[in-house]
Amino acid sequence: MKNINVKKIVAGIISLPLLLLFVTSCFDITGVTQPASAKVGDTITITVNVNYDSESTDQKHRLLVFGMLAPKSWKVAQNATVRYDSPSADVDAAMPLDGTMSVDPVTATYTWANGSRGFDGNKTGNTWTEDMNALLPIGENYGEVEWVAWRSDEKIDASQITFDGTVTVTLKVGDGHTAAQLGYVVAVHNQGFKKEDVPANQAHAGKDVQSRFWDTFYANIAVTGTGSDSTDLLGPAPTKTASMAPDQFMFDDIVTLTFDAKEGKDGANTALFNANEVHANAKVKLADGTIVAGTAAKMTLTGNNIWSVTMWPPGFFGVADGNIITELHVNFSNPDGSVVVKNPEFGTDIVFVPNCQ
Repeated sequence: MKNINVKKIVAGIISLPLLLLFVTSCFDITGVTQPASAKVGDTITITVNVNYDSESTDQKHRLLVFGMLAPKSWKVAQNATVRYDSPSADVDAAMPLDGTMSVDPVTATYTWANGSRGFDGNKTGNTWTEDMNALLPIGENYGEVEWVAWRSDEKIDASQITFDGTVTVTLKVGDGHTAAQLGYVVAVHNQGFKKEDVPANQAHAGKDVQSRFWDTFYANIAVTGTGSDSTDLLGPAPTKTASMAPDQFMFDDIVTLTFDAKEGKDGANTALFNANEVHANAKVKLADGTIVAGTAAKMTLTGNNIWSVTMWPPGFFGVADGNIITELHVNFSNPDGSVVVKNPEFGTDIVFVPNCQ
């Protein structure tokens, strides 16, 4: 029997959570076909290839569970449709190996299958969607994503020892982010997210095997046509350490950059808390990729450990007419630069992009 690799990350392919869990059986995601990039508003099709492998032919009356991880702004529960298919012959025509899936929880049919199962295999009292968000990783995204679960509308008869199949997702791409890592998981209703120890001699070589009952898969997608306030979910998370005013700005506006020395990692104070003087060290990126650094700007204390500086970026950085500023990168320091505060989550400069509507 093949064992399940709980975490696979393959660039250029989306990870589609298909939960297909069977006693003494497993589903392995063998590949995913998905666009490497898409435009906001486009309808895309994603195909997840799975292999079913069982030691038992007593696999009737099973309901498939599938999950997808995507940006919350995409609202996939409302904007996606899901179905499953297999080229294998049906064992029982009343329980076919193809059909549609509905967003969980499904109340109209087979209520006996409602409710997720946790790592110990027991019912948790939660929906599949709730447990996916509580138990499964969110890949390389910094946040603002969610798992959404689907369940097959009809029972299937999976009594064949092995067969291949696909789960197909048709999805409208949403706004809000320029890039994300999508995720997928497969299993079955009676096993849930159950884990089991797998002997080393049975594990896939070089893979982290935690369960034979479910499998996950993750992959990146780039999004074009997004709004000016969109973020890269694979980049540094937005931080409260620094902000730009007004809320809607372009870099040819007069802007105020604010630094809050109280807002460090996990809400702790930054290294410049109660500093006597703070400088903003900034540089800008132009549309042609050129980087232009400015001189350190002395900031003014405007509140409780809150420092601000107002500037007109083209003048401050000496950007000639006709050039467009696309990004502003900044960190903060004491006058001699011996203490520097950057994005507390990633240790990189804090990045601002134009924000207008």
